[in-house]
Amino acid sequence: MTILAARMQRRSFLCALASLPAGFASSSTEAAERIRLAAFMIGLPLDHPIVLARLGTLKRLMVQRGWIEGQNIRYLVRSSNSDPQTLAATARDLVGETPDVIIAGSSTETAAVLAATRTIPVLFSTASDPVGSGFVRSLERPEGNATGFSNNEPSMAAKWVDLLREIAPATVRIGVIYNPLSAAAGGVTYVEHLRWSAKEVGMSLVGAPVSALSEIEPALAELAAQPGTGLFFPPDSFTFRNARAIVPLVAKYRMPTMYPYETFVEAGGLMSYTGGRDESDLVMASYIDLIFRGANVAELPVQFSRSFELVINEKAAMALGLTIPLSLRVRASRILS
Repeated sequence: MTILAARMQRRSFLCALASLPAGFASSSTEAAERIRLAAFMIGLPLDHPIVLARLGTLKRLMVQRGWIEGQNIRYLVRSSNSDPQTLAATARDLVGETPDVIIAGSSTETAAVLAATRTIPVLFSTASDPVGSGFVRSLERPEGNATGFSNNEPSMAAKWVDLLREIAPATVRIGVIYNPLSAAAGGVTYVEHLRWSAKEVGMSLVGAPVSALSEIEPALAELAAQPGTGLFFPPDSFTFRNARAIVPLVAKYRMPTMYPYETFVEAGGLMSYTGGRDESDLVMASYIDLIFRGANVAELPVQFSRSFELVINEKAAMALGLTIPLSLRVRASRILS
């Protein structure tokens, strides 16, 4: 099967999930036999607005499938607060609750949960590069105890490079800042895809691995010393949770930057291009429902976004002396002014 055919197959599967009628699952007598436990392992604080919004959305989607909190389903949410020192222990504690399914927030949480169990079904909601990270054997047939959704993947590298060149044509070199301890597959897959994509258009690439927030500014200073440098931050739970600290540092060194999530743009960053989160919520609810009804997680294909969002911050562009071309304006999902 070609990559294109596999992607079309997964998209068709996602469309089928979306078309299931509300209350589709409620007629199953097996569903009412006992209260199921859906456990969540996240990196953000439990009271973070994104956490509250997404959990609320998922609960509503589960109600549509016949799963009512307190009647036939319970929810358990645990956060490691993105602390590497407590990540493994939090995952083990969650596994000790013997949930029927565990939903992991990112690649970091997914890796920790899979290190703690190879029997409980695990769904990753935003993991990047699930094959390269070792979460699944293949996208079509995961074969282990994990599957889920990815709204970013290394093959998007060419698009990220093209968009950065389009808004900043003087860019001849790309610096990639990532944390090998938290980036998917240690960041290697993303860096190599970006390197290849940059080379295709005559640009060079420099990787800048960091392991602490204090290391980001020195990395920026070194990259900014070379004129014509643009930046990219691959999907990474470390950079995501530090978005509001990273964006002002990047602005200080005046380099056009592509970010992996709109959160960075809302904090003042230049632009982002990523898959939509709503699709992830749909896949999570549908897969939880299927697993509760006996589906084998090893046979549920990994799903990817069908739609993508380009978000641009006009104020950030003006600060860099850049003009947003009409070609980007008409494609942008949002332009923040």
